[in-house]
Amino acid sequence: MNHLPQRFVFFALGVVINSFGVALITKGALGTSAISSVPYVVVVPGEGVVRAIAQVTKIRVGTVKAAFDITLIVIAGVMSLICFHELRGVGVGTVISALLVGPIINVINRVFTFQHRIQALALSRDGR
Repeated sequence: MNHLPQRFVFFALGVVINSFGVALITKGALGTSAISSVPYVVVVPGEGVVRAIAQVTKIRVGTVKAAFDITLIVIAGVMSLICFHELRGVGVGTVISALLVGPIINVINRVFTFQHRIQALALSRDGR
């Protein structure tokens, strides 16, 4: 029995949920919830680099995220070919995710205005 259609539905839901999470995490600027061992430090390194590049270049976070993820896929593909003489760890889902998460983040950042409140909270310390 082929479960490929069901797998694509789950994958698509995961991409949307992941995009929403990344958008909220980068706007909140507090760290990465349970992933961070020390609160109030930085976001996940990859997301921190994306956010920094976006702030400096004034390019939307989602656009930078897409370029960053595609660059990482190219690096992973080249490293895989060099080390294993075959492509490992980079599948169709990896490529689809890299192409979709950034644009979805841009849509989320435009549609959901409550993120400005989250960012304002992140900029104020101790409620000041």
